Amino acid sequence: MTYNTYRRNFISRLIFRNVADIYIALSKFIANFLVNLGIPKTKIRILPNGIDVERFRPRKESKIQNLLLFVGRLEEKKGLPVLLRCLSLLKTSVHLAIIGLPLNPEYYEKILAFIEKVNNKSIHKVTYMGALDKEKLLEWYQKASIFICPSTSESFPMVNLEALSCGTPVVASNVGAISEVVRNHENGILVPPNDVAKLAEAIPYLLDNEEIIQQFGDKGRKWIVENFSTDVIVEKLYQIYKGMIR
Repeated sequence: MTYNTYRRNFISRLIFRNVADIYIALSKFIANFLVNLGIPKTKIRILPNGIDVERFRPRKESKIQNLLLFVGRLEEKKGLPVLLRCLSLLKTSVHLAIIGLPLNPEYYEKILAFIEKVNNKSIHKVTYMGALDKEKLLEWYQKASIFICPSTSESFPMVNLEALSCGTPVVASNVGAISEVVRNHENGILVPPNDVAKLAEAIPYLLDNEEIIQQFGDKGRKWIVENFSTDVIVEKLYQIYKGMIR
């Protein structure tokens, strides 16, 4: 069942509130949904997804200047048109690499036409590579100057963790639980969703400041290792189980 289904159905909410002693949420954002369904805060534990930081690690020698990266399914809520539109406001030439699986044929054709227009009528280069295997994807995380997550709706996207773990700063929409991973002006920049102008401001701010982009990348890697590594998350899960036994 979805959140809205529970909200509309009193019986479903009543059952849901009494089926468990502990409710685990991926983020504070999702925990608020549980509270809205009547789950006491004392029963809720925050346990985000973990990431293999030994696999997703930086390779500074691989970095390519002015390379932007987008990773995500090709669907409306991922905000790719916002990113493509913002390129027209950038004065510095960039290469945007897009990786992701198309879901809707009509939307896919729309994106391909948009990409062709950018390539033919601007100083920028956009490359759509479809879905890649894990190793190839990792290489792009390591090569990118900036990772862009322009989503209009999200819960807890793993792509931001993967990029930051590779030492790549993130420019992302401030939606869902993204702000619990991307710390504004510490390891990336948060912008309002659907705001072409703000996104176009954030990208050159980083590209034109090598010291800041390096600082954000280093802090991002440290933040992920200390808070979202598999070892850290396993230990948190162990403590949850340990507390229940007590």
